[in-house]
Amino acid sequence: MTQRHFRIAKIISAIVVGIAAGNALVTNNYLFLAVAVGVVGVALLYLRSTVKGVTADERDYTDAGIAARWAIQIYSWFAVLFMLVLFSQRELNPSFEPIAVTLAYSTCILMLMYAMFFRYHQRMKFMAKNRIYLAILSLAVLILLLFGLRILSGEDGWMCQNGKWVEHGHPNFPAPQTECK
Repeated sequence: MTQRHFRIAKIISAIVVGIAAGNALVTNNYLFLAVAVGVVGVALLYLRSTVKGVTADERDYTDAGIAARWAIQIYSWFAVLFMLVLFSQRELNPSFEPIAVTLAYSTCILMLMYAMFFRYHQRMKFMAKNRIYLAILSLAVLILLLFGLRILSGEDGWMCQNGKWVEHGHPNFPAPQTECK
């Protein structure tokens, strides 16, 4: 496969994922979107391995690393500022607090993942035999993330049952004003 064909395949893949996302929103079937993203990702990985010629050089990887570092730092600063604003306004609207907490934890997780992958890359230097360690590290991060979401998820809230808002635990905010369907 040539580089031009691979670029066309990437564009088609983006269109397929966009169609799947639109379909998922309309049909409220997000499993379809997850499957589509997984299939497209695997297909692109395979297609990239068949490309004849150089798809990226050291300069591309260096530029990508610098861009990623700046993106993570800028996002983190804006996320922290926005989180502080939401926390300061939680008296006006109680729903600001869970948004702020989610933003704070997601920023912390992003920074921890960046630090772990940076450390891994510094020590291991990506080689074919070390990819198994990267897979294990990624799996560990995913398991910790899922465990953290379960442990840190709010048990105190409001649930819609039979057209009425019912307390779940001991929420410290009033029932939602929206209609319970």
